[in-house]
Amino acid sequence: MSRDFPPRRILVPVDFSEPSRTALRFGARLAVHCDAALHVLHAEDPLLSAAAEAGGIDLRAQTLEEVTGFIQSSALPPLTQAHGAVALPSVHIVGGPARQVICDIATRERADAIVIGARGMSGTEHFVFGSTTEGVLRLAQVPVIIVPHTWSAPAPESADLTGMGPVIGAVDFAEPSIEAARAAARFAATLRCALELIHVVPTLPVIARWTTHAEHSIAERAQQARQELSQLADRLSDGAAFEVQVEVGPVPQRLAEAARVSGDRRPILFLGRRRADERGAAPGAIAYRVLTLAQVPVVMYLHG
Repeated sequence: MSRDFPPRRILVPVDFSEPSRTALRFGARLAVHCDAALHVLHAEDPLLSAAAEAGGIDLRAQTLEEVTGFIQSSALPPLTQAHGAVALPSVHIVGGPARQVICDIATRERADAIVIGARGMSGTEHFVFGSTTEGVLRLAQVPVIIVPHTWSAPAPESADLTGMGPVIGAVDFAEPSIEAARAAARFAATLRCALELIHVVPTLPVIARWTTHAEHSIAERAQQARQELSQLADRLSDGAAFEVQVEVGPVPQRLAEAARVSGDRRPILFLGRRRADERGAAPGAIAYRVLTLAQVPVVMYLHG
C-alpha cells in the first residue's frame, strides 16, 4: 500500500454536490502541484442500481455521462504529464455503500490520499460530516483531506496551490502527530511555504485554592513543549523557515484559531490519525472537534 505524501495518486469521491465540487477543485490543484494522477469516483447506491437494472436502464452509462459533465463544469486546471501532454482524470463508477467503495477503490488504485468535502452547518463557522465522511475517516488506509465547502484557490489564475500556506502541524508528541508533522514538513517544502508546529497545553479545571499551582504546572509544561517543538522543527525543516507556537486553552479551539484564514495567510492543517488497529481507527474527540471548527483544509494523516 502506498503511503507517499505529498501524494502521487489522489482519489476524489463526488456525489454531484457543491462540497464535492470544491473538493474536486482542490484535488485537481493538488494533483497539478504534486504532479500526481487524479482519480474521480462516484459510488452508486445499490438500491438505485437494482431498480435501474430491473427497469432495463443502463445506469452506469448515464452516471458516467453525469460525472464527466460534472468534471467539465468544475473548471479544473489541465493535468499535464511529464512529457507535457494533457492527462484526463481517471473516472470510476462503482456500486456499493459509499464509504466502503471509497476505501476499496483507494486501495485498488493505490491512492496516496483521499480528498473529500465538508458541508457547512452554520455559515462559515462550523462544518458537519455525514456518515460517509465519518466512515471514510474510520476505514481509510491512507491520509484523508477534508476540504471545507468555503475553500477557494488563493491564486485563481494559477493551476496549482500557489499561495497556500503556511502548513501547520498540530503536535501532541504522540507518534501519530510526529508522523503528521513529518508529512507537513515535506508538504511545506513542496508548496515552498513556511512550516509551523503548534502544541496546545490544555487548561486544568481546578478549584480556586489550587489555581496558582495549576498555573505553575501549565507554565512548566508550556516551556518544555516549546523546547521539544523547536528540536522537532530543527529535525524536520531541513533548513527551511519554520515557527513553533505553544498555546494554552481548549485544544480544538486553539488549533482552529491558529489555522484561521487572514490576509494572505491560507493555511492547511495536519493532524495525526491512528492506525486501523488502534481503537477502531476513529479520530478522537479532539480531532473531530477540530474538523468541525476549522475553516481550512485539514489533512488527517495516517501513520505507520
